[in-house]
Amino acid sequence: CKKPDSFHVPPKKSHQLPPAADSDGLVFAKTKTKNMWLRLLVLLTLGMCPAALCCDLEQFFNERQVSVEESASSSQIVFRGVTTVATTASVDVPGVFTAYFELINSYKGAEALNAWSANNYRRINVTFLTRPSAECVEGSEVRREYIIFCDLVNGEIRATSIAKWDEEADQRVWAALGWGKWSEWSSCSVSCSSGIQQRTRHCLLSECPGFNVEQRHCNLFGCDETVNPLALEERRFFHPSKDRWQSVPDRPTAWRLRPNSYIWVPSTQLFSDEKNRPFPKEFALFVTMRLHNGTMGTIFSLRSRRRQDTYLSLEVAGSDLKLIHAASNGTDVVRVPAALDDGHWHQVAISIRDDSVVDSYVDCEWSRTDILRSHTLDLPEDSDLIIGYLFTGDLEQLSIVPDPGLVNLQCSPDRTPIIDPEVEDTVKEIQERSGKHVVMRIHKDVENNNLD
Repeated sequence: CKKPDSFHVPPKKSHQLPPAADSDGLVFAKTKTKNMWLRLLVLLTLGMCPAALCCDLEQFFNERQVSVEESASSSQIVFRGVTTVATTASVDVPGVFTAYFELINSYKGAEALNAWSANNYRRINVTFLTRPSAECVEGSEVRREYIIFCDLVNGEIRATSIAKWDEEADQRVWAALGWGKWSEWSSCSVSCSSGIQQRTRHCLLSECPGFNVEQRHCNLFGCDETVNPLALEERRFFHPSKDRWQSVPDRPTAWRLRPNSYIWVPSTQLFSDEKNRPFPKEFALFVTMRLHNGTMGTIFSLRSRRRQDTYLSLEVAGSDLKLIHAASNGTDVVRVPAALDDGHWHQVAISIRDDSVVDSYVDCEWSRTDILRSHTLDLPEDSDLIIGYLFTGDLEQLSIVPDPGLVNLQCSPDRTPIIDPEVEDTVKEIQERSGKHVVMRIHKDVENNNLD
C-alpha cells in the first residue's frame, strides 16, 4: 500500500479556558468539566459503538414520535442534557425505567429544573414509561447529548419525547418557543489578552422562555509577541494605500477587500521587538472573515524571495480552506472543511508545529489535525508576507502568535446565557408602538435575520 501524504489524528493538547461570566442562575451553562474534550468524545463515538454498549433513547418513542416543534410546545419542561453511564429499571413497576442526565441548559421550565438540580448537583433523573432494552438497563458506555421533553407529574419528571441534540434541532426548539434567529457574533472586545463576544436574538411572541443574549470569551492569547498585520501603519505595505481601503459598513473594525487590495510586507519587519527577526517556524494564525459569493484568492501567504517554488499559503477553496505548502521536495495540501459560503462571519485558527503537524479550529471548535510528510515544512527566512491577494471578502482579524499551543484560544466553545431587558424587543412591545401591520413586516424581517 502506498503511504499517504497526510494523516488525520486528534489534537495534541488543549489549554484550559477561564470560566464564562455568571448567568444569574437563569439557565445552566457548561462547567469546566463539560469541556471541549467531552464534546469531541461524543462526536467521535456516536454511531461507532457496538450495539451492546449503546443505549439510544430515541427508540422508545419511534411509534409515537412527534415533531420537535410539537414536543416543545406541548411539554412543560424542555432541556438539553448528556446521558450518564447508568440507567435503572423499576422492579415494582414493569415497563418503567429511569435515565440520568447531566444538565447543560434549559429551554423551557427553567424554574422547575433549577429547583430540582439544586438538590441533585445538576443531575436530572427522568422517568420513561416504557420497557427499556437490555443495553439501556445495563447502562450505555457512550455519553450522548439529547433534547429531553418532559412533564412534571407528582414531583417526578417524566419524558414525553426525546431527540438527539444538534445545532439544527437546537434552533428548531428555540423557534418553536418564539425566538427569532441569532444575530452574528460581535467583534471581540479586544485584539488579545481575553475579550468578550456576544450575540442577540428577539422574542417574536408576547413572552418567550429562555434568554436573549449569549456571550463567549475570545482572543484569550496574550499580547506579547502577537502580530496583527492589519494594524500596520506604514502606507508602503498596503496596496492601494491604506487610506483607500474600504471599511465594512456593518462591521467598522473590518476591511472589505477587493482583488486589488492586499498587504505585502517583508516578514522580518513584522516583529518590532527584534530587527530582522525571521518568521517563526512554529506559530498560530487567527483569522476572522466573511466570504462573498464566488470568493477566491489568498488569505495568507509566506513566499520566498529567492526560491519561487517555496511558499506556505492559506487559500479559499469553494466553501472550505486549503493550506498549501510547496517546497523543492514536493507539495502538501491540507483541506480544512469550514462551510464559509453562508454569508456569515467565521473564525478560523490554524497552527504549525513539530515540523509537520497542522491543527485546525473552525468557529471555536476543533476541526482536524493533519500530519504531513515527516519534517517537510520549510518556511524560508527570506519570505514576504502577503495578505488578501486576489481575495474578495471581509477581513476583520489576522493575528499571528509564535506559539502553536495557543491555537484553541481564539474563542471559547462555551457560551454564557444572559437575559438583558435592554435588548429585549417583543412583538407585544412593537405592536404597542407601531400597530399590527408593522408587526407583520418586522416579523418577516426577523425571519431573514434582519431586524429593523
